[in-house]
Amino acid sequence: MLVYHLPGTFETREDHLDLLWEAGATGLEERAGLIRAYFDEETELPPLIRDGEWRLEADQDWLAEFKANLRPVQAGRVTIVPPWLRAEIPAGQVGLVIEPGMAFGTGHHATTRMAVEALSDLNLDGQTILDVGTGSGVLAIAGALLGAEYALGVDIDPITIPIAEENARDNAVPEGRTAFMVGTLGDDLPGDVVADGVFDVLVANLYAELHDLLAGAYVGHLRPGGPLILTGILTTKLPLVQDALDREGFTDVQVRTDGEWALVTARAGE
Repeated sequence: MLVYHLPGTFETREDHLDLLWEAGATGLEERAGLIRAYFDEETELPPLIRDGEWRLEADQDWLAEFKANLRPVQAGRVTIVPPWLRAEIPAGQVGLVIEPGMAFGTGHHATTRMAVEALSDLNLDGQTILDVGTGSGVLAIAGALLGAEYALGVDIDPITIPIAEENARDNAVPEGRTAFMVGTLGDDLPGDVVADGVFDVLVANLYAELHDLLAGAYVGHLRPGGPLILTGILTTKLPLVQDALDREGFTDVQVRTDGEWALVTARAGE
């Protein structure tokens, strides 16, 4: 079995995964900070991903191994599981079922888990949520399952939208409680439920530089006093995000960390 080992970071992860698929990878796996790409033969790779190495490994059913290693993830009141582990959702927990995709969030990464935990800490009954950079839709869906009236997920990648919609259906989210669209915070957001584009809660799993860039837009889409949940932040980049929130008048800024990753919560200024 021919495997290409490529170091990855959160910021470059999506680009690396997309390029490896385009280069002909038959499967992708993330393990211990490495992206493992499976190929039938050694292939010329684009410059951006040439800093890895080819290894010949014993044949194995990598998909079966990947599935076997997945365990339920408890994030506050929510337990995130793949479809084949539905029976392992503990009594009293909100079950969130996500089909593991090699290029989209499953809830097993610390950044996603911390964001779901932060949502779980809130009383979301009747609230509206904006999920920026929604990917698989896991955060918007978690919010809806936790009681939100409406959760809108936006992402610049059109490939993510049907996957997020399918995940919402798989979790039996009632019609109209979630919606997903291609776009950015500079676009007009649908006004059927949130007519003014201002939400009760805003969550974004991006990275520090984007949080810095979007901090002003967060203000414009979050009601005064509303909770802001930001993740995807390397601890080394925390000051960049904290300075941006201070600049835009956010209050009650708090930080949680898990290894090299940080989650920042705050509230929009009154």
